[in-house]
Amino acid sequence: MSSSTVIITCYNLERFIGAAIESVLGQDYVDKPEIIVVDDCSTDGSELVIRSYPVKYVRTDRNCGSLLAMLAGLEIASNDIICLLDGDDIWREDKLKEVSERFVRNPRIAFITHDLAFIDSSGEPVHRVSRPQQVLGASSPGERGERIRQGILQHGDYIWLGSALSFRRSLARAEEFIAWARSLPDPANTYQDWPLAFWIAALPDVELGYVAEKLFNYRLHGSNHSGDASTPVKAIRNFRRTRNTIAAMREIASMRRLSSEIEEALSERLRFLDYVLDLYSGRKGRAALGWLRNLAYVRRKRIFWKEAARFIAIQLWGPTRFANASARRSMFRNLPAS
Repeated sequence: MSSSTVIITCYNLERFIGAAIESVLGQDYVDKPEIIVVDDCSTDGSELVIRSYPVKYVRTDRNCGSLLAMLAGLEIASNDIICLLDGDDIWREDKLKEVSERFVRNPRIAFITHDLAFIDSSGEPVHRVSRPQQVLGASSPGERGERIRQGILQHGDYIWLGSALSFRRSLARAEEFIAWARSLPDPANTYQDWPLAFWIAALPDVELGYVAEKLFNYRLHGSNHSGDASTPVKAIRNFRRTRNTIAAMREIASMRRLSSEIEEALSERLRFLDYVLDLYSGRKGRAALGWLRNLAYVRRKRIFWKEAARFIAIQLWGPTRFANASARRSMFRNLPAS
């Protein structure tokens, strides 16, 4: 039996899923992993591509989102070490070796993440310094575990999850997580990685690990940007997923009796996301009240002028006209999505 299980999630990634699978099959590691590919009801040719490889193919009975798709793979996984891979990313050939050896060396490690590189839709390198490199790369190895924990609990931008996330299901209490995640109010519209990482980071008596090597290539292409707000429908969908994810994290914080500062930070983020949802939904009065309630937040986050521009423009033009303008005009392209 293989020592690890790789869960690959896929939705309409016919162009990329083959390269993702091949990057796992080509791993330079003596123990070959179990590979489970969960097809979340793709409507393109993804199924034919996946079935051409020696993997376990799972197709969800409906399009259920990344969290439930990942859980479908986790429920049938045979091994204790679980590695996640998004169907449009590519692992480096020594990814599994580097991660697995760290789990073996320290049986108290429940979670590992690592650095990454960037590629475009064609697989060509995109030269960009990663936030993990900037923050964790500058930390001493002895302090990285605690910095990762605090980064997850405080929702820091220097923790990369997704295709960099691996965990030990026994220490992570994965069966409890599966049951809890399925009981969420809207798991189909909740992201998969942050609730899982927060769940593990909030556990007592487990350690978190980091590999400074760039062990996977994150593919930048039009349909994988969760911050896409080019139409009101896309904006509302993505803000709702972010809101549900933050709400799930706050529930974990309450369950684990984390500090009041962590709970309040998550509650504050929720209030901001509620305001943004009202704004993009055209609820002008509620959005105006939400703007006033969030003034202290946007000032502290140093996004006051960007948010003021977004608020005024949507109130004057409406969500659809603003979304069209934001796709064309550089003054709005970098407005924060959440």
